[in-house]
This record gives sequence, structure tokens and C-alpha cells, in this order.
Amino acid sequence: MQLSSLTLRTDVYGAITPAGLRKSLVGKVALVTGSSRGIGRHIALALAQAGASVAVTGRDEKAVQRTCEEVSSYGTKCAPFAADVLDDKAMEKLTNDVEKQLGPIDILVLSAGSNTFMPFHQHDAESWWNLMELNVRAPISLTRHVLPSMKQRNSGTVVFLSSRAAVADLPWTTAYNCSKVAVTKFAGSLQAELEVVQRVEGGFDANGIQLFSIHPGEIETDLHQTAFPENLRTDAPYVLEHMAKIGANRPHFSPELPAWTVVFLAAGKAKALKGKYVDCTRDVEEAIRLHNS
Repeated sequence: MQLSSLTLRTDVYGAITPAGLRKSLVGKVALVTGSSRGIGRHIALALAQAGASVAVTGRDEKAVQRTCEEVSSYGTKCAPFAADVLDDKAMEKLTNDVEKQLGPIDILVLSAGSNTFMPFHQHDAESWWNLMELNVRAPISLTRHVLPSMKQRNSGTVVFLSSRAAVADLPWTTAYNCSKVAVTKFAGSLQAELEVVQRVEGGFDANGIQLFSIHPGEIETDLHQTAFPENLRTDAPYVLEHMAKIGANRPHFSPELPAWTVVFLAAGKAKALKGKYVDCTRDVEEAIRLHNS
């Protein structure tokens, strides 16, 4: 039985219904990067509905504040932080400030990132590598700041936003694809390390920290607009034509699908999948059974 044989999901369903997961994260503190808009925003709102206190981050201070007000409307604590994930000193300060205002971080969701659709031979080297910096170095650097506290408490969940691009050879987005392979492999490799380190160095009977990389589904966000440079229309119109055909034939995925999948994972309901790539568009309970079979 392969992952592709699992039931396709396009919106919330039995295992990840909000009603079934409400209050599952009461007392937990979550930090979600890139949560002022897009998928990150929906994840922050779902975590709040599940009872977690949430730190909302992004570069646009006004957008961060708006999302934080939405989070607070669910009766949970929210702290807004305008910060650049590429600034490592700012991320160190962010970690400390979140802990001071909300408490130790229990859930880290690394949602900030970007993409550019461009044939490799037309994509200049600097901007290509800049995508790797944003999608790989930034989330791994923030993990480095948050992880020590999780190790000390032997508890925590780290979720990397990956993509189907990590497991499929998709054209026009070579930098993005490579970056998603990198964070997916990083999550699995670090999980394997922690299984040993927490016992040998930490003195715990077993490791209590879980990491996941997730494919959220092809969600229509602002990124789908900004990822297509203007010069594509003249320099590579075939890219636009190809992506339009793909878009016309694929299902529409609700942003609630990855949001409540993250809640499900953070609530400890998928321990069998820790360290794994989780495709939110496939039934998560079936994925657990497949892994255990």
C-alpha cells in the first residue's frame, strides 16, 4: 500500500475536525513563522481554537497585528512580533521574547517561505540561492534557538512546511524543490538524532520531542500571485501555460486542511509518524496504519 493509495482529502474530515480537537492544546505555547497571512495564518488560528497561546510573526507589522487580533478572539493569549526570519539575531531575540511573554515554546511551526516559477537557465544565481536561504537556513536557524528548551523539558513539536515538491520532480521551481527536500530530510535526520541524544545525554527513558515535515496541499495564497515574475509572459510563456493546465485539473484544497492537521500532530495523535513527511491531502489515520503495518 503506497501513500498515493490513501484517501484523498481536500478539507477537514473525521480525524481532524475542529470539534474533535478543540481544547487539545490548552496550556501549550506555539510560535508560527509567516503567520500574518496565508497558510501560516490559518495554522495560527487553528492552534488558537485548540487552546494554545500563539506567537504570530511576519515582516508586515500591520498584518501581524491583524492576525493576532483574530487569534485573541478565540479567548487565548497572542503575542505579535514583526521580525525577519533571515536575521538570526532577531530570531534569537524572538525566541527569548516569546518565552518571556507567553512561556516556553511547545510548538514551533516553520511556515515562512517563498517560491519563484522560473526555468533554471533564466533564474539568476543570486536570487536562486536567496530562496534556499529563506526556505532552508532560516527555519533551521530558528529551530536551533528553540530546540534547547524542548530538549531540557524533553517535550515539543516542530513542524516544517514542506511540499509535494520534496518527493516529485516538478519543473520551473528548482530552488524551491531543493529547499523542500532539504527541510524534509533535516526533520527526519534530527528526529533520528534526538531518539539517541535524549536518552544518552538527556538521561530520559525515551525521546519526547517530535518533528514533522508536511505537504499542506496546493493552497491558493498570495504566494501563487507573487511567485510568477512579470517577465515570464515574454521570456517563458510556456511556464504559465503549463501551470494553468495543472491548476485547472487539480482539486481545490482548503487551508483548514493543513491547519487542523498541524493541530492533530501537535496534540500527539500521530507519534507513529514522527520524523516523517506527512501529506495533509491524504487521510492521516490511514497513513498511521500504513506506517504501523
